Amino acid sequence: MNRFILTLLAAGLVAPLGPPWIKLDEAFASASSTDKLIAAYVPLPATDNPEDSASAEADLALVSKEVAARYREFFWVKVVDKPTVKRIDAPSSGTNLVFLDPDGGTVGVWNLQIGGVKTVLKALDEAKASYEPKPVPWTDAEPDEKSDAVKKKLIVYAFLDDKEASVKAVKSLEHPWVAKDHGRLIFVRKYVLDSPLAKRFKVTAAPTLVFFDPTMKEGQEVVERRTGEITPKQIRAPMKKFFDKLKRNALEGK
Repeated sequence: MNRFILTLLAAGLVAPLGPPWIKLDEAFASASSTDKLIAAYVPLPATDNPEDSASAEADLALVSKEVAARYREFFWVKVVDKPTVKRIDAPSSGTNLVFLDPDGGTVGVWNLQIGGVKTVLKALDEAKASYEPKPVPWTDAEPDEKSDAVKKKLIVYAFLDDKEASVKAVKSLEHPWVAKDHGRLIFVRKYVLDSPLAKRFKVTAAPTLVFFDPTMKEGQEVVERRTGEITPKQIRAPMKKFFDKLKRNALEGK
């Protein structure tokens, strides 16, 4: 139904009734399989004055034809309850548009208290511009897995060829959800399946990604491997697991 309404809106056949709102957890699940951001609309009073209210100008802007033409570019969530406002780390006052990635990370916050359609469109444009694919910082050299500097990063050994599946795997590695943490990983690219490195990890097909945690005991360093069709969500899972582990170790003083 939402897709049908969006099609009619794009064709200018119906007047917009507002963004196609969905629940936050549904938005997180949907965003993890696309390159769309979550647009969380948080209409709160600008002050503690009980007579104050959220921005009526922003409400009207969201149902304008100009903004309606952009509905399909985001997953839309309306947030008015305090627990969810806190969950997404939104400002506690004023009318704001908070853009989130599938992890719940804040891509940006734009205040919509004044400015109407122009301000909303500016927020949409700037949010999209800040959430774009980035080239993978490849290295062909194998890192020193025992060095202290390397142990702070997750190593991704990528065994590729020139076929479509490998091209898609690289695109998944370039996805903005993955790219935001490129600097916390080491990407090693190999095109030869009979190389010593491929034999070490028993790789027999491309594409194959081997996620290697250099902090683990010998023989347990491979924490995940993916072969064939590889999505950003499948890449993000071992990344998040590794980052959470580093965070726990830091808190425990390890």
